[in-house]
Amino acid sequence: MMEKRIQEKRITVLGLGQMGRRMAEMYLGQGYQVTVWNRNISKARDIDGAIVATTVEEAISVNEVIIICVLDNNAVTAILDQAGEPGFSKKTFINLTTGNPQEAKELESRLAVQGGAYLNGAIQVAPEQMGQPDTTILMAGNKESFDEVKTVLDVLGGNIKFLGVNASASPAMDLATLSWVYGSYIGLLYGVALVQAEGMQLHDFRDIVGEIAPSFIEFFKHEVNMIQEDNYNITQSPLMISVGATQRIADAVSAAKLDPAFTNVMAGLLQKARVRGFENQEVTAVLKVINSPDR
Repeated sequence: MMEKRIQEKRITVLGLGQMGRRMAEMYLGQGYQVTVWNRNISKARDIDGAIVATTVEEAISVNEVIIICVLDNNAVTAILDQAGEPGFSKKTFINLTTGNPQEAKELESRLAVQGGAYLNGAIQVAPEQMGQPDTTILMAGNKESFDEVKTVLDVLGGNIKFLGVNASASPAMDLATLSWVYGSYIGLLYGVALVQAEGMQLHDFRDIVGEIAPSFIEFFKHEVNMIQEDNYNITQSPLMISVGATQRIADAVSAAKLDPAFTNVMAGLLQKARVRGFENQEVTAVLKVINSPDR
């Protein structure tokens, strides 16, 4: 049987921005002994029930599970530099700081050399949405350590997804989901601008978007499944239909004297796919252009 080395209901939280503070308070609410540290110590002193560490080294030394949630991974590196690597042995670091895959790889390698376990996480919600059954947190890294701290992570949300033993998997998936979110959001704002240009009511647009969204989510899931199967045959939406549709959007945006940057890129990708000979395939064939832009 694997030796259990994680202390029961004891944790350190490094970083007390909105998210870090929220997590510290959640653990306190669940009966954890919580040690906190923040660069500006005044942010730590008014968290009722928390033990305030005056140095990073102290905060790390007292507990075996360390959650880090700061501005960026440059700040994480600075914190580790300040702590001193001899104290990392047999510690489990859960880094919930937003970053990129390369940064996660570098932190994973650094802690492994010093005998520490590294888990990289990506929180998919705002602070006020933490702790809900559908709160999604993407995790990756040392699997044995993940299994040991799973109950600790469950305090933060009900949908903890382990993506694999490479710590870079969680920031990569985070960027993938954000690509979808930001692309959809910018598209939404262009929709708002087009509705305003025609003098229509935004609440009508709001309601229609809400009504059609569930069907489009199912369509998107179908399209991803087809790509997974490497099947670009027409099943739902021929590429040529979208070539015309995206060009009409670009033309309408131009006629309304709106910034054409986003819609021109969208229409341009579809045109490239048509020129490359994908017009008789599913609209997912645009991925072939994205994957091979120089052809």
